Amino acid sequence: MATEEKIEEKKQISFGKLIDQAAYMNSSSIPERVKEKIAQTPFYLFIYIPSDEILKISVFPIKSSKIKKILIRLKEFSPELVKGISDIMKKFNLGSGTIHTTGLCFESINCYYETYVSVEDLPISLEKLKDEFLRVPRVEEVKIIEIPVSPKI
Repeated sequence: MATEEKIEEKKQISFGKLIDQAAYMNSSSIPERVKEKIAQTPFYLFIYIPSDEILKISVFPIKSSKIKKILIRLKEFSPELVKGISDIMKKFNLGSGTIHTTGLCFESINCYYETYVSVEDLPISLEKLKDEFLRVPRVEEVKIIEIPVSPKI
């Protein structure tokens, strides 16, 4: 992996991988008892949250393959900033399509908020949504990251 890619990777809290039901059911990494417990849906979003000593993996059964990660770089966390992001999510009814949300500051200077959303019924274009987030005070950058369907876990 190139150095630039490694630096970019450090600027994210999590990494998402989307697979279809066949790949999920055929995975030998997932115990059969676990497969039985999770709802049968067409797709599964795996979200990996790595740290120095542990890797947390969350699996979300979802109906759509149209998943995007919105990665927002912040100057710093503040109550006004969280309210500004929340207000945009409410304004465009992103709550119903939100799959996972988290925020974190690395070394108190690199702060990020990220959310995985289903964009199938999004009432606004991704570019306009990006512009809305950029208007929130203390938001420095917004990236929309495609989460393509992968053939395996």
